[in-house]
Amino acid sequence: MWSRVLFACIPSALILSNVAVAQVTQDHPSDHRLQLVGARQLAAKPFRTLPKGVLFLRVENFSTTEAAHRKETSASAVVEWAEQVWLLTLGPKGERSRGGTFVAEIGPVPAVPPATRYVLDVNAAEFSPDMKAEVARQVHTHPGPEIFYLLTGQQCLETPTGTTRARAGEGMVAPANTPMQLNIVGAEKRDAFFVVIHASNKPRATPSDWLPTGACHR
Repeated sequence: MWSRVLFACIPSALILSNVAVAQVTQDHPSDHRLQLVGARQLAAKPFRTLPKGVLFLRVENFSTTEAAHRKETSASAVVEWAEQVWLLTLGPKGERSRGGTFVAEIGPVPAVPPATRYVLDVNAAEFSPDMKAEVARQVHTHPGPEIFYLLTGQQCLETPTGTTRARAGEGMVAPANTPMQLNIVGAEKRDAFFVVIHASNKPRATPSDWLPTGACHR
């Protein structure tokens, strides 16, 4: 079972917007073998070296994109979503960006497979309750660890090792190269970030023929 999350408060009023800031690298594949339903890429930030030590994903809000960019590191991405400016940073536990509002610290992040060039692949996923079956059909793997942070709703992730659950204001992590089935739980719309840290020459997601057991619904 993976670690859950260290988290803090999240703004109470979140209205989804269609604004996205894309930071795209040329060697990031545009033809993903699996285009996840309801998912929208917000940023694909390239970087060459992983931060040292045990890593966490830090989520912070800033008043402007300019202020957020001033605090980003090589392993950060600045995005606009849900009428907020977000700085997502891969780094050690406990660090904070001056001028930002701390939202969550998610981890520890599972091991990242070695690569000569990485991508911090940041996505927004907006799932209404009537999309439950379609989302659950998309059994897949990622070439690097995946980190979730939920703004609204609930989810349950099943893998061959068991299930992990999270609700609004919480997060979870999943290891690289692990078959998974995402399940939307409850009647509320589920909106979340999902971040995959992976080699830039690999697609974000690929289909898997692993058969889930339905453990999220027991």
